[in-house]
Amino acid sequence: MNGAKDWEYSVVSFLVGKKLPSKNVKQILERKWGQVGSLSIHIVGNGVYLIIFENLQARDWVLDNGPWDVWGYHLAVRPWHKVMSLTMGECKPMPVWVKLRGVPIQFWNKLGLSYIASVLGKPLHMDMSTMNRYALLYARVCFDMNDASSFPGSITLELEDGSTTSIEVEYPWRPAACTLCKVFDHSNRSCPRVTRREWMPRPVVMAQKKPGDAEGWITVNRKGSIVDETFNR
Repeated sequence: MNGAKDWEYSVVSFLVGKKLPSKNVKQILERKWGQVGSLSIHIVGNGVYLIIFENLQARDWVLDNGPWDVWGYHLAVRPWHKVMSLTMGECKPMPVWVKLRGVPIQFWNKLGLSYIASVLGKPLHMDMSTMNRYALLYARVCFDMNDASSFPGSITLELEDGSTTSIEVEYPWRPAACTLCKVFDHSNRSCPRVTRREWMPRPVVMAQKKPGDAEGWITVNRKGSIVDETFNR
């Protein structure tokens, strides 16, 4: 049985940090991606979708033209393979698009850009404009980013003559990462494992001197009640 053949032109996709009604997600993806051919969207569960395209060209067009979003929420998209988990919690490396500015011309090819992007994570693909060198202002590359990444703003590249040049890294979108849970669907600040200290208002306490015959004792009045002290002489 070779059931994997039925899914070879598929991608696995999920919204990062947000769950939306499946009906709306399907409608939006069909409108955005249906322009390159027919597709079928299957709900795996827990916000994960398995999307089948009619051919490899349509699938690669979606992968190469990211990043994608639904109602402003980032949509993670990665090619399906038969040993891939379809559980969102296990999708720890996150596909992230970056713009690399200042790339030397001699590195402007698949091998050179992969070498540069490997500093950030595992290179996945680049967009068509970058691949065909339509514009050399910046290169758009997608790579798998680990949740422990520090999102560096630049990369120092050593050239053949021993000199170095700085490549600027621009992130159109940065995922919220939790270093405690090792996942991308929430940040440390919103982590459910973090113990939170709640502020509780203290009762208002007012101290007043008792009349002179009390020899210095005071009456403590708490807001809403009066404590009356009587002393036996």
